[in-house]
Amino acid sequence: MKGKSQEDCHNYIRVMLPTAEGALICGTNAFAPKCREYEGGPGGALLLRRQFDGQAVSPYSPRDNATAVLLRDSNQLLAGTVSDFAGNDPLIYGKRLGTDKSLRTQRDDFKILDAPNFVSSFVHGDYVYFWFRETAAESLENDGERRVYARVGRVCKFDRGGPRAAQDRWSTFLKARLNCSLPADQPVYFNELQSVSEPVEEEDDAVLYAVFSTPESPLRMSAICSFAMSDVRRVFERSAFRGVPRAAAAAATGAARPGACVADSRLLRDVSFILRNPLLQDAIPQRGAPHLVEGTGRAALTQVAVRHAVPSVGSAATYTVLWVGTADGRVLKLVAVNGSSVLVQSAAMFAAPVVNLVATPHRLVAVSGDESAAMFAAPVVNLVATPHRLVAVSGDEVVAVPLHDCGRQTSCAGCLRLRDPFCAWDERQQICTHHHDWDSGSFVQNVAAGFSELCRGEDPFALDDFPALHVQDVQAASASQGRGAFSSTFFSVVVALLVALAVGVLIGYKVAGWRHGPEAHSSGGSSSAGSDYDFGGRARLTRHDSLTAAKLEHVYSPGDAVSLVLTLPAGGTAPVLGSVSAAGSGGATPRLDRSLAAALGATLPRDYKVRKVYL
Repeated sequence: MKGKSQEDCHNYIRVMLPTAEGALICGTNAFAPKCREYEGGPGGALLLRRQFDGQAVSPYSPRDNATAVLLRDSNQLLAGTVSDFAGNDPLIYGKRLGTDKSLRTQRDDFKILDAPNFVSSFVHGDYVYFWFRETAAESLENDGERRVYARVGRVCKFDRGGPRAAQDRWSTFLKARLNCSLPADQPVYFNELQSVSEPVEEEDDAVLYAVFSTPESPLRMSAICSFAMSDVRRVFERSAFRGVPRAAAAAATGAARPGACVADSRLLRDVSFILRNPLLQDAIPQRGAPHLVEGTGRAALTQVAVRHAVPSVGSAATYTVLWVGTADGRVLKLVAVNGSSVLVQSAAMFAAPVVNLVATPHRLVAVSGDESAAMFAAPVVNLVATPHRLVAVSGDEVVAVPLHDCGRQTSCAGCLRLRDPFCAWDERQQICTHHHDWDSGSFVQNVAAGFSELCRGEDPFALDDFPALHVQDVQAASASQGRGAFSSTFFSVVVALLVALAVGVLIGYKVAGWRHGPEAHSSGGSSSAGSDYDFGGRARLTRHDSLTAAKLEHVYSPGDAVSLVLTLPAGGTAPVLGSVSAAGSGGATPRLDRSLAAALGATLPRDYKVRKVYL
């Protein structure tokens, strides 16, 4: 392709969806998008069934992204991407495979879509939801500056187009803003959506988790927020339309709610109102405070994968587990416990930044970046959690690892301190292990507290054999159990030193006085072996101080940056990751073994290239 680099002229896969017979795969095809349908053949092979034009399903350039879903019952493909060579025509597109009938959002209308970056899409109920970020015209009303906002758009999966002139356009497309923020007098808004999970069932409602960030700047922050699908539906069904009084909207649309599914959208009286006013007034609220916030100076969060209803030992309680990819090639594992999020593990997945992350039922898979970033950790660009593996993807690699890492713990206390519902201490075999069910055997587990009296003769916070990979776990357990283990010890040491200093000054003053008096020449002036002060009145560390210092040295391994985690109380603020470091470590960062194959979703990031696959 003239004017394009050789690197960009490869075929970059942008859509990969399972079908009833096999798979649908679409790619850039050197700036000439193509789609192919495959069906299963002998020995599990995929045989080409047919090929068709991929315009409006896959972008022309690998620099643009795409997301897509396939409705198997109607054989309809819906995609969000750009449809032209220059990337200036963003759209949400729908096409019934094998026919020429298609629908799209209105062209060249910034009210509909304004430079969107599509992140994800899925079907829920009667609607298809598209998650993206775009330039927001309404931001001009606040401070006169155009900003990027996180959005969710929705179309009815039974939409057949509007009447007459609108027969090739969606008659149900609406969109709303997503609110992920830190509550305060002046809230901190995370406006740029980066990743969205599939909804999972929690407490009689479907909940999704998403990664957000603030705009690119030296003070950039990122966060994980969750949203209830009941709140999403409520906003789409009841919110006013932005800039339109309710009375005017009712007069223009009649009794029918714009954007709602109807038996035959071609029979609607008029769809001009929804084409002019697709944006809703209300923002979709987050569910509580953010689950995790990464502060400035730390790697941004990039991807999220979720496993829900993970069973625990000896009770009906289940837990939701999150895996979060970062821009420096790590995957964080968190567990939702009593309204807060506990950091269970931080694992390095790539030698360069990770750009993809996937959680399977047993492993975590991560993917990293291109050769130019080899000197840095590769960001995770895709992340998938399957029933047995977590798959992470970066620009260069695909890594699959188990969903749990119980075997690293060699003691009962260390196993419980993980607070990982996948892990429990086997009292018979004396190992930290994982089972698909906990019905038979004798196991010790306490995800809520992180310790148990059944770990006989063990200090629940002893860290002698605690692997560096899980230092964050100890921080999380300490913070959640009264948040006082470290703070109390530190406070006690400080108070003791201050008292010792005061007493030392007083004794020194007295000793100095005695030296000038007659008594000073006749007395020995020595200190006893059990005293906490030397001859000159200077304070010494007692054995208790030494033990405290030794324990803190295990918590903060010398020279390594250690995450500080604060768990989130009900109605409180979000946990924020900061860092503490000490000089002179020289220790290597632990890494997980690379294994297995990748599991890719239908939404791929920009510049997505995979050069290595570890099997």
